[in-house]
Amino acid sequence: MRRLLILLAAPALLAACSSASLHESHRAAQAAHAQAAQDWIAAAPQGAALEPWMAAERSRIAAEQNAARQRFEQAEKACWKRFAVNDCVSRARQQRRQTQDRLRQQELALNALERRLAAQPDDPAASQPPASRQP
Repeated sequence: MRRLLILLAAPALLAACSSASLHESHRAAQAAHAQAAQDWIAAAPQGAALEPWMAAERSRIAAEQNAARQRFEQAEKACWKRFAVNDCVSRARQQRRQTQDRLRQQELALNALERRLAAQPDDPAASQPPASRQP
């Protein structure tokens, strides 16, 4: 009876141990995507070229998201023709998730840039304290 309990508990313990490392690697990948997105935004053009760049980047992100969805659908269909369906679908989902995470971080960085631009006053005199404004 005791051996049976050990045999039943062992897979659960192994799964718990492996899932923790998966979560850590996922968090590390997300942090890397977030840092890459911040570096990408830091290299954005300034001035009048910024708004067209932002619109083009939003279009690019939407196109890449659509392409990732289509790749996943094709990979999933191909997986159903194989013997090891679950592993194949799992790998396809992981690839899709990595792409979506990267694109989501870029989208969040664009949104933050847009909010920062909207918060800046258009009139440079408005950003000065009232006592230092010239009449």
